[in-house]
Amino acid sequence: MTDLATHISELLTAALPPGTPVLLPEQIQEPLAGGKPNQPTGVRAYLQAHPGGYVQIEAPIGVGVNDYVARWWVTAAALHATPAGAGALAEQIRRALTGRPDEPGPGIRVLADAPQSIGAAFVCRSTYEFTELDGRVAAEETP
Repeated sequence: MTDLATHISELLTAALPPGTPVLLPEQIQEPLAGGKPNQPTGVRAYLQAHPGGYVQIEAPIGVGVNDYVARWWVTAAALHATPAGAGALAEQIRRALTGRPDEPGPGIRVLADAPQSIGAAFVCRSTYEFTELDGRVAAEETP
């Protein structure tokens, strides 16, 4: 469901510091591709160009659909040059997607991870559940 990934991208772009890239699932190769000839490529170079880190949204996975409601799991990965930076970016993502108890966001976090090294970077992946009613993402109700 690309529309959901786009919606999440828009939410995160508005909530994160200006210039923080929020990549859609189809952009997963962008950090590896590099840019101009004779310039470094790969995640390390991408993070040098974006010192605040970046977010990679993974493809939504349907976890339940009926005639009225669709539930989706979407993983958002925070990538940064340091573990503390990845953790801080992941926390900003969580706040943007889950909101606060008095003002819930559109999703609920169902899985969380601590920052892990992936070579040139640290990644912190969390998975969120979103509910769609009639094609619109609905905020989760808190009891």
